[in-house]
Amino acid sequence: MAILLSICIPCYGRVEYVRKTLQSIYQDNSDVSLSDYEVVISDNDPDCAIKILADEFNHYTNFKYFHTECEGFMNSYYALTYGNGDLLVLHNGQTRLKKGTLSLMVNDAKAYITDKPLIFYTNGFLGKLRKSYFDNFDSYMFHLSYWSSWSDGFTIWKSNFDVIGNITLNKLFPQTSLFLTQSKSKQFIIDDRSLFDGQRILKRGGHNKFKAFTIEYPSLIDQCFQAKEISHKCKEHIFWNILSDFLPQLYFNKYIARSETFEATGFKNNLKMYFPKYSYYLVIVLSLFQPLKILKRRIFRSFTK
Repeated sequence: MAILLSICIPCYGRVEYVRKTLQSIYQDNSDVSLSDYEVVISDNDPDCAIKILADEFNHYTNFKYFHTECEGFMNSYYALTYGNGDLLVLHNGQTRLKKGTLSLMVNDAKAYITDKPLIFYTNGFLGKLRKSYFDNFDSYMFHLSYWSSWSDGFTIWKSNFDVIGNITLNKLFPQTSLFLTQSKSKQFIIDDRSLFDGQRILKRGGHNKFKAFTIEYPSLIDQCFQAKEISHKCKEHIFWNILSDFLPQLYFNKYIARSETFEATGFKNNLKMYFPKYSYYLVIVLSLFQPLKILKRRIFRSFTK
């Protein structure tokens, strides 16, 4: 029987987080037949710390572990190459699946295998909490906004992935590079239902996330616009959402709450490439309102659990 779904997990350390994620798949969603899906681990840690989990979970016949020699976020691409399911789902090792999520994804793979719509899971972050359907990529991207960068929401049909060919992948957003190749799909779906539980990692950091969302990701959106795959209105909408929503939150987490330690070198100058002159000061002002937004988000989620 063909595998319907591949859960492709790029990993680098953080063993205990990944263990809890795997437990959420195999224990919390144990009602799903092992023959319907597979779990693929791609470990690009030279020390192979995650390999201990291969010994713990290898009694599951659909569990696969691969050691991959690549740098950073490129592991997201290699994780996908190991999948054999009809639908490839990229999944963060620190994100647990809620009970019922695996069954939902398997059913999506089964239901949409013929039409192969481009599916993105946004976990309630858009505030819709339902499935939305689109018949063109521009409208899809407008509603998805900067969440098209989120690795946890990414899916691609293996038959489409296998024929992409040789393209240049953005080293910070390889999955977004792949995602944007699917603009000619005939159908598009955003599933904004709450499907995942993130595990909080204190003092997250390591790369220049400020540069990632002022230079790298906007450059992908701009290329998409230049290729006439999205409208000017859509591009500006995504850029505005980054400026007014994402960056103030990132600034707040680093400089005010000090809950994250991402590198921010060149932030003020980097903003000048794609954003207005006043952008740096707008981000600082809007960051002061983040506690209210956080409270609003928590109240919203408490009513939608």
